[in-house]
Amino acid sequence: MRLALVIVAMLAVAVPAARSAAPPPAGTLSIEDARGVVTIRGSGIVIGRFERGEIEVTDLTPLDQWSPRVNGVPRGKTVWLRGKNVNFYVPGGRYKITVRGDGFSISARGQGNVTLTGNPDPTGATGTYAIGDGGPLAIPSVTDTFPFGAAAPEGPTTKAAAR
Repeated sequence: MRLALVIVAMLAVAVPAARSAAPPPAGTLSIEDARGVVTIRGSGIVIGRFERGEIEVTDLTPLDQWSPRVNGVPRGKTVWLRGKNVNFYVPGGRYKITVRGDGFSISARGQGNVTLTGNPDPTGATGTYAIGDGGPLAIPSVTDTFPFGAAAPEGPTTKAAAR
């Protein structure tokens, strides 16, 4: 009887501890046909491409198993590249990515912050972004930062609606 009581008491302590040790839920970020500058600092997976511009990727966890890839080639701790029709992929870990240019698209799954600065074309278009289940919003022409992932259950929808 005492053994059963001890086991139940241990489980009562272990289950909440295991739940708190679980990683935070991942969020999503999508940027389409963007013009301007986007900086993402976070953790998780990122994939993207741009038609014309430049990218700087800094691997903030260089000793883990993940390394950024640009045009399919694994790179080191910091990558900088200017060009046309460039693809990039960060398979995991923590990172900081800055993309400047025209016609770029980025998808991220994880958590972090994104800083957006749109550069309008002659028609005023800057591209769109969406965080989580929020609808696509125009990239702001003035610099603004939004969280995504565990820190942002509502994302920019609340912030944009307040404007």
